[in-house]
Order: sequence, then structure tokens, then C-alpha cells
Amino acid sequence: MKEKHNKNEKNNNEWKQIIRHVYNDMGEEIQFLFPNNSTEAFLTSIWKASVDILDSREVMVIVDNRHNLYISSGTESLVSFKNHEYELKNGEKMQLPLKCCIHTHPSGKAYFSDTDWNTIKTWKSDIKSCIVLGNNEYLAYNPQSKIAKRVQYGLLEKESRGEL
Repeated sequence: MKEKHNKNEKNNNEWKQIIRHVYNDMGEEIQFLFPNNSTEAFLTSIWKASVDILDSREVMVIVDNRHNLYISSGTESLVSFKNHEYELKNGEKMQLPLKCCIHTHPSGKAYFSDTDWNTIKTWKSDIKSCIVLGNNEYLAYNPQSKIAKRVQYGLLEKESRGEL
């Protein structure tokens, strides 16, 4: 049992390091309110960690005002910092306002659940952007302006007006 726990702990550190590495590589190019290609590469690293490495468990990444990342994982349908409290104590304290709060819905749909809306309402004045990731899609939302951007990825083979 101890060996399995150590393996999981190692995997936890590895997937978090992958996310941090991609974030550091993208640097100043990342735009959370209206994600660009660099942001999408960062979001993809979070999605892959959630689905491929953690077997479809939700992942949350918070980016604070100093550009520090706070990362946690949960179950298939809920994520918090339970069992990831060390993330909140790792380095500097989280500084408000938060630049972005990102989380995955490994079930496949990018939408804000009732729990998500309650969190957004609670943090509205202290968060600039919220992003939820689904399978081949994301939804980015600005709580202050209420403007959102939804992006879906896929193959475009034929349109009803003719072939492409």
C-alpha cells in the first residue's frame, strides 16, 4: 500500500510540473479573458493531466495576481484543495485579485455547474476570469463584464451548403 501511495505522490508532482512547465514556456503570451494559441496550449496541458494522467479526475489551476499557480485535483465530479493544502502554502501566499481559475469537466462538457456559478458569485469581485475545460472545448468567462468565449475543436468535413 505504501508503494502505491508513493507512486501516486510522484505522479501528482509530475503532472503538476508539466502544467507549470507549459505555463512558464508560454509566459507573457497567455491571455485568460480571450484565450489565444499560447493560452490554449496551457489549457491543453491541464486537460491532458485531468484525463490522461489522472484517469478523468477534475483538475483546478488558480493563477494569482503574481502569476503563481496553485494546482489541485479531485474526483470525477468535484475539485477542491482537500489533500492539496500544501499547494496553498507552497511559496508566497495567494494574492488577489486572481487572474484566472481554471478547472476541468472530464465528463466532456465545458459548462458552469450550479456549484461553479456559486463559486463565481462568491469570488466575483476578486477574480478576473474563469475557464472550464471539456472534451475538445472550453468556456472562458469574465465575471465583471459577463462576456464569455466558447471554443470547440473538431474536424470540419462537410457543410450543408457543400463540401469544403
